[in-house]
Amino acid sequence: MNRKAFTLIELIFVILLIGVLSAVAVPKFIGMRDNAKITSELSTAASVQTALEACHGEWVINDAPFVCGNGIRSDSADFNATTGYPVTLGSGDDTPLDKILKNGATVHWKKSGENYYGPASDPQNGTSRCIEGKPCIGKCWRYDSAEGTLKLQTSGC
Repeated sequence: MNRKAFTLIELIFVILLIGVLSAVAVPKFIGMRDNAKITSELSTAASVQTALEACHGEWVINDAPFVCGNGIRSDSADFNATTGYPVTLGSGDDTPLDKILKNGATVHWKKSGENYYGPASDPQNGTSRCIEGKPCIGKCWRYDSAEGTLKLQTSGC
């Protein structure tokens, strides 16, 4: 017998198989988008921390005045002479991180006393799926210039 078409049972089986596979795969792809945003936020925070540690490293080994980042002078009020960490990361309120990051004028950070606060995830395009210890909308980063630490906070943002 020479067959030229699929039977109805075979077509139903293929449609059912595609439905089961898509029901398993679609949630995985949705989670990947949030994971990518979280990874991007953690990468940016790591870059900021690395820049801060580079300034601190210069302070540890240098006896003479030096410049780190994008214009943070060690012999100015921009620098903590006791701990060796930058105090001023930006030129002003509208450019809060331009002295430490190349594109620091585009971030939404604010200075409050000796500390800098910034959103842990972009308010418009960030992830709202909050996982313990990971950045999301509603959490913020806090830079403490006395300790040189960049920490994720859930309150006081």
